[in-house]
Amino acid sequence: MNIERLRREQGCLTDCVAYYLNIHPENVPYFVKPRKGWNDRLKLFFKKFGYEVYWIKTNKVPKKGKHIVCGDSLVFKSYAHCVVYRAGKMAYDPNYPSKWNTKRTTHRLIIKNNDNTTKN
Repeated sequence: MNIERLRREQGCLTDCVAYYLNIHPENVPYFVKPRKGWNDRLKLFFKKFGYEVYWIKTNKVPKKGKHIVCGDSLVFKSYAHCVVYRAGKMAYDPNYPSKWNTKRTTHRLIIKNNDNTTKN
């Protein structure tokens, strides 16, 4: 298994976290391999930056702030795709150009400072 190739081709969560935190993607783990425990690894990574994160199920994208959202992949039936929205509009899609649209949204990553204020 070539992790670097997977990061380039299927690393949308890694890329969105890098975009959100304004750091280079090579400094962000490839969270989803192995599949078991990926969400715990995501939480630990954000904790290093002073954030608490958790996913909520939603089909809406907030009109204010910056958000990582995900939904069903356009390519792989059992995978999801992540993008970043800012002020209700898509700001970053790692697979640009893609056919992603807001209607595909199924989850949003809630990102809070450790003082419990939401980061937007």
